[in-house]
Amino acid sequence: MMAFVRFVLVGGSFSLGYAVITAGLIRVAAAPPLAISVGVYLICIPAAFWAQRHIAFRADRQAKGALWIYAATQIGSLAVISAITTRFVTRVFWWDMLLFVATAGVAAVASFLICRYILFRTQAPDGR
Repeated sequence: MMAFVRFVLVGGSFSLGYAVITAGLIRVAAAPPLAISVGVYLICIPAAFWAQRHIAFRADRQAKGALWIYAATQIGSLAVISAITTRFVTRVFWWDMLLFVATAGVAAVASFLICRYILFRTQAPDGR
């Protein structure tokens, strides 16, 4: 259970950092917002991987190709969330908020399970 709490804290911190950095760069840079958003997202992936491995899962080892699997999971998750939310958006704030929270929540649980049972499976069974 503690691994999940740490996973949420690490993921939430990176999400907040991504939002602040992206919004700040969009404000001051003369680059398209999509390019900035994608660039910052891609830069965050290795740092988030390191943080999940060492802070959330406290793993001293990882599966072969773990960084690539993690990157593919994050990019795939973003693509699925974007596809779902853009197709079902209602332009009613609370319904859309529920849609975004639900899809992001499902993606987070899937990411946790992939990290826990595939990427960093060498940890102790109690999640410490």
